[in-house]
Amino acid sequence: MDMNQTSATNYMRNFVAFSEGRVYKRAMSALSYEIFFARFYEDLSYSEFERVIKSVELHLEYRWSKSKAKHLEVRTLVDSYRAKLASQVVSSVYPDEVPKPPAEFTEGAVKQVTINAYERDPKARAACIDEYGAICQVCNFNFEAKYGAMAKGFIHVHHKIDIATVGESYQVDPINDLVPVCPNSHAMLHAEKPAMSIEKLRKIMEIKA
Repeated sequence: MDMNQTSATNYMRNFVAFSEGRVYKRAMSALSYEIFFARFYEDLSYSEFERVIKSVELHLEYRWSKSKAKHLEVRTLVDSYRAKLASQVVSSVYPDEVPKPPAEFTEGAVKQVTINAYERDPKARAACIDEYGAICQVCNFNFEAKYGAMAKGFIHVHHKIDIATVGESYQVDPINDLVPVCPNSHAMLHAEKPAMSIEKLRKIMEIKA
C-alpha cells in the first residue's frame, strides 16, 4: 500500500487487534478498511469476521471519545458488513417452516413448526459452522463451491435433539446438538417424526447411490 515503516507497523498492530476483537488506537484510511474488509469477508469464518467488526467498532468509539470524529465512511462500511453477517444467519429458507397464510387461504390448516427456534441463535449457529464448516454433513454439498461468493456461509443448521424434549431453560451445545445440513437433507431429516438421525440419512443415500 506504499506506506512508510511507521504506518506499516501501526497497520500490522491493528491487524492483530482485528484478530482478537479488541480496541486499537491508530487510525487507518477509509480505503484501507475497504480493502481489509473485502478480503476478510472472503477469507474468515463468521465468528472471526465478527471479531474484526467488533474491533473496528471499539476503535470508532475510542476515536469519538477523544476527538468526536464521526468517521462516517467507516461507520457506513461497518454497517454494510453487519448487514451481510445478519443476512447469513436469519434469511435462510427453512424447509420445516411456512409463512403465516393470507386471510383468504381457506383450503386447509397450516401450522408453523418451531424446530428452528434454537437453530437460529446466531452465536450457536456460528460456533456450529466454525466447527464443521458450511458444508452439509449428510451429502457434503458446499453452496459457495457451487454458486460462488454470493453463497458464502449459506447452510441450514439442524437441531439433532427432538424439539419435544427441549425445555424453556435448555442451553444448546452448538457442537454436539447442532449440525450443518443443506436444505434438501434438512427436509429429508424431518420427513420422519421425530427427525431421523444424520447417520440414518447417510445410510439411505449410500444404498441409493
